Amino acid sequence: MPTGIYIAGLGQSTTKESVEKYAARYIKELEYSTSGINYYTKVEKIYYNEDLSSLAVRIFQHPKEQPKSEKDTLLYSFYDFEYNELLNQKFQNKNLLFKNIALLLLVVRKFPRIIYSLFKKTTYTKGGQTFYMFLIFLIMSMAVLLILPSILSLLYPIKCDGIKSFCNINNILSTFTIISNYTLPITSLLIIFIPESNTLLTKVAAEFTTIDNYIQYGEQSQIIQGNFDALVEYIVENEENPTIHLHTYSFGSIIALDALFPIGTEPCNNILNNIKLLITVGAPYEFIDSYYPNFYSERTDKMSQQIEWINVYSTLDAFASNFRKDNKAGKAQYGIMGKKEVPINLNYEIARREKYNLFSFLTLKHITMHKSYWDDSKSGQSCTRLIFNKMKELNYFSITT
Repeated sequence: MPTGIYIAGLGQSTTKESVEKYAARYIKELEYSTSGINYYTKVEKIYYNEDLSSLAVRIFQHPKEQPKSEKDTLLYSFYDFEYNELLNQKFQNKNLLFKNIALLLLVVRKFPRIIYSLFKKTTYTKGGQTFYMFLIFLIMSMAVLLILPSILSLLYPIKCDGIKSFCNINNILSTFTIISNYTLPITSLLIIFIPESNTLLTKVAAEFTTIDNYIQYGEQSQIIQGNFDALVEYIVENEENPTIHLHTYSFGSIIALDALFPIGTEPCNNILNNIKLLITVGAPYEFIDSYYPNFYSERTDKMSQQIEWINVYSTLDAFASNFRKDNKAGKAQYGIMGKKEVPINLNYEIARREKYNLFSFLTLKHITMHKSYWDDSKSGQSCTRLIFNKMKELNYFSITT
């Protein structure tokens, strides 16, 4: 029985998304592909390891002229894999100042690599937009931090006596005040011209910092991968002859790749024997490979010959990987670790490339395009049709009539 594990993105990538919406999009494609058949879902909350839970969404079919019954055909099951709370738990209760300091330290530490990537030819072709994004994060985080000494300068009026007061506290506060006079107007302009920028900083601070900790230091990675193994074990034990497909979006694809191609160990037998398909949507593989060049080294590649890989990307998405050496639509030229397991590329665009200009660049449209693969509504068009049709073509999703 085909069974999917849905692994969502992180932070702002998961806004208003759920495994139930994801399954509903597949039902819509089923309805468009058949006639005389009704489709519906049954949702069940299951516990696969003590207090670890997952929503199981099962898609059933029955003839239109007949009512629902216990004999209806089960077509597909989706399980969601939750890791967001575990990865973000250290930042959920932190204040704005802490998040700004964390973001500032991250940007300062990665800035040399970001500048280096601008001039070094790599497979990541969107370094300019990323550099601009990190520059904005730097300005915005500094602006918030500089508000604090500006407040102090109001509490302690500045009085200068020339050279004698050069090193005193008043002069230090005065310097911060002068700097903030420049950074705060810039921040104000960003808030005006960049949509949702008033909330973007706090979201991005937590998201990028937790991603950095996960990639750089392996923080929470062992727990997350252990939980994933436990969910796979539950599915193997409770589904009839399951063929498992991983449906992943954004950072969820990195979680999946870690499970399939682990560092210094092998995947568990349940993964080796039952996972047959990987689907990645908006996978930031090239982004991570560019700024964390050693992250994908020393990987075990036992799964490379055992799975097929469908990759959905947009050339306008600053984070999505097309696994090519250019930013053009076409067949993938390499896979994880440079050559192993080349994905089947599916290009999905909702806007013409020529419509994006300098204004689009300055307003971070290429960043916001990362959320363009489906609409908030489950009834809107999405990249699901491309995935659904390819799964049918590869016999991973069969329709019974």
